[in-house]
Amino acid sequence: MNKYILTPLVAALTVALTACGGSSSNSDNTTPTTPGSNGGNSNQAQTISLQALSYQCEIDTPYQADIVFHNQDGNSIGSAKTDEQGLFSGELPTGTKHLSVLGDVTDYQQEEYTQILTELDIENRNNLGKFYFENYNQNCGCEEYRVDTINLGDIAAYYKVYKAGNELTDTVYICPGEEKLYLTAITESAVEAKAAVIAIPQDSKVIKLTEADFSHEGVEVAVQQTQENGYSSTRGYIEEASKYQFVQFVSFSGDDSLFVFPTVTEHNFYVQVNSQKSNANNVEVSFNSYARSSVNADGSYIPTDLPEISSGLGFDLMQFANDSQLNFDFSNVDERFARARWGYSFLVSDAAETRFDWDISGGVSGQIPNLSFGSVFPEPVDQVVLEELTLLLYGYGGNATDAQSYAKLLDTIAEGGHITKPEFSNYVYLFMSAQLD
Repeated sequence: MNKYILTPLVAALTVALTACGGSSSNSDNTTPTTPGSNGGNSNQAQTISLQALSYQCEIDTPYQADIVFHNQDGNSIGSAKTDEQGLFSGELPTGTKHLSVLGDVTDYQQEEYTQILTELDIENRNNLGKFYFENYNQNCGCEEYRVDTINLGDIAAYYKVYKAGNELTDTVYICPGEEKLYLTAITESAVEAKAAVIAIPQDSKVIKLTEADFSHEGVEVAVQQTQENGYSSTRGYIEEASKYQFVQFVSFSGDDSLFVFPTVTEHNFYVQVNSQKSNANNVEVSFNSYARSSVNADGSYIPTDLPEISSGLGFDLMQFANDSQLNFDFSNVDERFARARWGYSFLVSDAAETRFDWDISGGVSGQIPNLSFGSVFPEPVDQVVLEELTLLLYGYGGNATDAQSYAKLLDTIAEGGHITKPEFSNYVYLFMSAQLD
């Protein structure tokens, strides 16, 4: 571990954390208030709404989470909880500038830890949307179904059948909440494709496929030249299920075609992804660049340019890690970027392997304040060490990127269904990850 690089960042965030956990260490400069109180200020209080959800086995359930309200300097000026439906809606304490939602999560290794989700600069916001706390479960109650292909006819003879981009076998697992099976059939030469939507039988564990099921003709989508470490993809969005289906991939080395199925999915997309790695101050930084384009019913589309990956960005990320004031400015990386989401994974005790993760969302330039949480988040007793630092820069091409304009876009996203709206078609992002352990 490169402790020199970590020292300023960990020190700055540790300062914020040591303000938590009790009255003796509470450095708040503002008398804590509750939502709706104005602390003697006659200004109209801001009203905001949000929902906390536990995400397990691809099912959302309401979650009672803690909410902390922060002032301009990051001090805790009040707290609340979401209700039994995971909802909070009401007035904020006067002076609220930032907000954090805290809950417990379980990862795929069955490790439990605290997740902190912080939204900076919320003064222009009305609806903060959904905050997810994932709880991984190895047993989701998925059941095995046998696939009967005896009546597939020419589909079996001339096509390969795929489910979620993987070639179909003689068994599939159907999980709770899944009502339909989405399949594609593509010829060996990749010049024709068909799709099928199969209802999951309720009285049998056998899914019978027939040639007639594949009644939706595929429309070919032109593939852009990909980078050596990249790929292209198509997918259709099922609005009623809020999920992508018919996902296909073409790698750099492949020459296969891609298809969409407009008679099934009204909203179809072409995606390009590029991946690279670089070294910055002896730390390996991984990059993923992503661009999404809306595809018309005839397969045509206007390509959305991939965000450029520059090796200098790795050094910019490490420069932020060395900045004790936590200042950053990524506004010149791509004019389409309007939002940044910082991700931290902290190890608190190496012996007990305890940790907490912290995501902080805000603009592409600014400063992360010394956020504190009052008595909501207990003060770590052991030394806090940053193991991983990530940064997601993203935006939607064609939209204004100033804070006030983008607040309206964020409120639309919070309402749901934004993927079907044209102003959200040209989604782009650049993701950076530095493993510091």
